[in-house]
Amino acid sequence: MNNFHEQAMSSVYQQVLHRLLGFFSRSERIALQLLIQRLLVAAGGVERIERYRVMVVHEGGKECAYTLAFLRAAQLSISGRSPHTFILRIAILRQPRMTANVMERIQAQCSELFMYDDSRVELLLVDEQAATRLHKQVGFESLSCDLNRTQVLMSGHLTHGDARATFLYADLLSRAKLYRRASNWGVKVDALIDRRPPTHLGQYVRWIQQVAKQQGHSPNGEHRQGFESAVKLCSQLDDDYKQLLRLPAAPGSEASAGEGAGDINVINVFDCLCHEMDVLHSPVLVFMEGAWNIKALNIEEPQAAVVLVAAHVHGMRGAYQYGVEYSVGADAYLRRASRENTCNDRFKGQLIKQLGAVFDTPKQLEKLRGAAAQYLSKLHGLNDEQLGCLICSPFVNQADGLEPFLQKCHPDKVQRIKDFHRVLMGNPAPLQANVAWLESISGLPLASLQALYHMQKIDFTQCNSLIASLWAHDPNKQAWHTAPGIEAPD
Repeated sequence: MNNFHEQAMSSVYQQVLHRLLGFFSRSERIALQLLIQRLLVAAGGVERIERYRVMVVHEGGKECAYTLAFLRAAQLSISGRSPHTFILRIAILRQPRMTANVMERIQAQCSELFMYDDSRVELLLVDEQAATRLHKQVGFESLSCDLNRTQVLMSGHLTHGDARATFLYADLLSRAKLYRRASNWGVKVDALIDRRPPTHLGQYVRWIQQVAKQQGHSPNGEHRQGFESAVKLCSQLDDDYKQLLRLPAAPGSEASAGEGAGDINVINVFDCLCHEMDVLHSPVLVFMEGAWNIKALNIEEPQAAVVLVAAHVHGMRGAYQYGVEYSVGADAYLRRASRENTCNDRFKGQLIKQLGAVFDTPKQLEKLRGAAAQYLSKLHGLNDEQLGCLICSPFVNQADGLEPFLQKCHPDKVQRIKDFHRVLMGNPAPLQANVAWLESISGLPLASLQALYHMQKIDFTQCNSLIASLWAHDPNKQAWHTAPGIEAPD
């Protein structure tokens, strides 16, 4: 009976492979063979492939879905030619951007590829507490946004709403502990799949090393240039970041753990993913994700979200700081992003150019505003009023920007400015109504507001703080602190 089951499942897997290959173009088939060869060489030959574990992180986006299709095709192709194949570990990181809708798409892809019943596939859901094996499609709840909202808002107030510093830095650093937990679960993986351009990982590692050195951390040991060292340094910086924002350290901080015998290999597959193609309209991606309709504005697509949230912040900055229409700032951002990605042959470059072409009218940009506001509310519990507040940053530097903020945005509250200062300084027995208003307009608890009052706004020209150092060395930073194309009114 057991042998019959194995034969039946083997037939099912070959049908899955046949169906997958039917969607591959000629160039994609050539790329698939290159990927198979690269995996076999990394494993040390077909005779060792059975014990070789590779891990890919699935963030829910279309580029991830496309990569997953290639890896599954490679895994099943090898098993069709030899008795064994590599073990594929899929790590789903439970971060704020992993919403229930995104998780549902990932689970549907895994089901379509018959991964749940395949012992050669390890599907993990990873959070700050543990890594959990998923054997079937399960219900999923997004993370509670309370701690995350405080982290985002504190970062935003310190940086006047710089989009990367506000929404991405903490997210990037916090991944380190999740990567370690995923890679060390059960039997440690041998390799991590990297789908970005080959230079990208080197830039990222140098970025982290430069920042870590300025923070007093330095790589040590024989793996100082490898994956393990980068993860360790990121974990330390994540703890530093939370300490800077007066937040509790993440549970399970393991900055010194994990560097065991042998570093994890990184297998770059950028050139195996037919990056010169129009990935957005590849039949493989259509099979994995369904037809792509950019006008439907699926802002939960992770890479679209990065671009559209940044455009939204620029639109809000125009409205709050420059007194112009929201559409002016948002349009300026998308136009410049499109220009600067004209030579980008990655999925991201294709996506940005299409987004810029679609959201090019005030009506479409107003649609973007509503979608982005709803998205930030869902992820971070953040509303437009609180986003405008952090862009103005009225509470840092002993609230030296509070009066102009009130005069411009809340003139009915100007007469209470002395009371607000007393609250922020921590004077005893403040009026609860004043506390409630400050917490409402900022989205922050009183303790965080009082911490901001005694903190200095980040000076991006000086590497004298962790956030400033992250920004200074960031290979992908966008020096658009003032919205391009927007002039302050006379």
